Amino acid sequence: MSLDRADVRRHLEQILTEESGLLVTLQTVLEAETAIVSSEDATAIANIGSNRQRCVDRLFQLGEERSQTSHMLSFGSDPAGLESMFEWADPSRHLRNRWSNNLQLARHCKALNERNGAIVAAKLDRVQQLLQKLRGTAAPAVYSARPSRYTSLGSRDLGFA
Repeated sequence: MSLDRADVRRHLEQILTEESGLLVTLQTVLEAETAIVSSEDATAIANIGSNRQRCVDRLFQLGEERSQTSHMLSFGSDPAGLESMFEWADPSRHLRNRWSNNLQLARHCKALNERNGAIVAAKLDRVQQLLQKLRGTAAPAVYSARPSRYTSLGSRDLGFA
């Protein structure tokens, strides 16, 4: 049984098309998340993540499918193997251009995700500083220089209800 290049090309085109759509959706989700994590709306913050995770899960599946296709065709699943597979399936380089566009969009999504992570980290740091002020002491590091755990973190009651 031999594989027809046109069939492989169509299969790769489907993967790249779905991947592109998911990356655009992920970009939109990440941009919306930026506004949410920048806000003080605790409910909205608690509800983010499921759309992003669905996109990421499906993108992972598509990446695995592309790698398996390349491996099945004996090109290997490393970047050079994927490049060879795209070249073999589509000498016109249309697939390679789509793949490059998807990679560029994925890099943009990564930058958006890192920005959102930095916003969350800054907010967590601010909360930690406020808690330290409420306690009246600076919290010690969780681990000492000797990799043993501190036993007292300087906790105290903040109030009674």
